[in-house]
Amino acid sequence: MAKNIEKLRNLVKNGCVTHTNRFHADDILSAALLKIVGIISDVSVVKRVERVPQGFNGLAFDIGGGEFDHHQRNARVRQNGNKYAAFGLLWDAVGVEYIMEKYQTDEQTAMQAAEKFDADFVIPMDLTDNFGQKKYPNTLSYLIAFMNDDKSKSADDLFNDMVNYYCKPLEIAIYKSYKFTKDKERARQLASDVSDFIIVPLDFDIDRSAFEGTSVKYILKPSHRGTYNITTVEPYKIPDEYINMPGCVQVYSIGVAFDTKEHAEQAAENLRKDISVKSM
Repeated sequence: MAKNIEKLRNLVKNGCVTHTNRFHADDILSAALLKIVGIISDVSVVKRVERVPQGFNGLAFDIGGGEFDHHQRNARVRQNGNKYAAFGLLWDAVGVEYIMEKYQTDEQTAMQAAEKFDADFVIPMDLTDNFGQKKYPNTLSYLIAFMNDDKSKSADDLFNDMVNYYCKPLEIAIYKSYKFTKDKERARQLASDVSDFIIVPLDFDIDRSAFEGTSVKYILKPSHRGTYNITTVEPYKIPDEYINMPGCVQVYSIGVAFDTKEHAEQAAENLRKDISVKSM
């Protein structure tokens, strides 16, 4: 396993720079990633410059045409031909290693979690930064870009504020990808002991989509609202007519809520027998 995090920490000892003027989601999230991974201790380490100083041998991102820039000719591309942006280049370098260290997990699990985070979060950011909002609309990119027009602070202070603000959401988003990877593993284990549905306690903390591809088709679980819900696993749906079942409170496309556990169990029994559960 490459020790890229330590390599970048050593580079930062010689300085860390990105571009000045208007910031974008790409450089904001790149700096936030450097901070949560521990490559920089504080966002003040990052200097925003017009150009990389001659002879600079520190860490430059989103500027300078180096390993973590994407504006130069022959910039790195993904297997599908789409260019990385700086955020994607940095995540590709440190993502797996960070997850392994942060959650004390094995390399295979970390790779799966890093790939999920890349697909769900990093790639959309890279696409927007490389090809623009018109082609790849991205609400978070819009919100970050809008902050350039806040004239209450200097551009550098705004950059620092934005980086610090997005550190925690970014850390949580990475954790969610790791958790989902572990959920998939747990779902496969649970599915090996059941046929089509499972009954779980209120504190059962696993995403229903983790059961996709297993034998589990629906999950019965009490809710914090006092109802008992049946949630389907894609591609299964709840038939609209379940609204007429005893104790039914609500039907929505992926689930149905009942007033008592007995009514929910009766509905689950019907679902087990109901060959009309439709595929999406």
